[in-house]
Amino acid sequence: MSHFFDQKVMTKPQTSKKELVTAFRTREILAAARSLLAQRGLEALTMDDIAQAARVAKGTLYLYFPSKDELIQALLSEVGEALIREVEIIMALPQEAPEKLRELVKLFLRHLEQDRGLFPAYLRELVRFRSGRVTSLTPKLKELEERMIGLLSRLFAEGMAEGRFIEADPRLLAYLLKGLIRGVGHLQMTEASGKVVGMALPVVLQLLFSGLVLPPNPPKVR
Repeated sequence: MSHFFDQKVMTKPQTSKKELVTAFRTREILAAARSLLAQRGLEALTMDDIAQAARVAKGTLYLYFPSKDELIQALLSEVGEALIREVEIIMALPQEAPEKLRELVKLFLRHLEQDRGLFPAYLRELVRFRSGRVTSLTPKLKELEERMIGLLSRLFAEGMAEGRFIEADPRLLAYLLKGLIRGVGHLQMTEASGKVVGMALPVVLQLLFSGLVLPPNPPKVR
């Protein structure tokens, strides 16, 4: 006996006009906040400033982000995701691990310079996270931190497999690298000259390449 079954065609739900407008407006607000942070810093930034820069009414801004704290947390999440994507691109390059490391250091320091106003907010959220104070960003921050450590650990493991890095725990090296970059961020918070990153780049590279990177193995003579 034959049985016939109706097959339902699975279609991807279409994005509504309201959802498109919401996504566009959210991006505009976060872009405005990011630009203002670079100019004025975290403490001087106000919701009035952001509303004016994003060209939205203050009431509309509060519909999207009920507080400055929540807006900054959303911005941290967005910037963190973008940084992860850039790291993944560098990791996929057809280069040896030391060259990837060099490009990653440049990337991290460039982000520090571009988002110097956001770094204090990142530190604040990190302190909250480490002390067990849960915010809406805590799960995302934990996820981003683990993904970044995972990518950096993979880089150091690759370098050891290539014979280009000293033998050490890859996760330890990943945390040490993050600590170096974070140290530059701390110094940048105390300096008004804006030259910290340019000064730090050769020093950080020298520290890494003199203590971590091994010379390439000479080709074997047959």
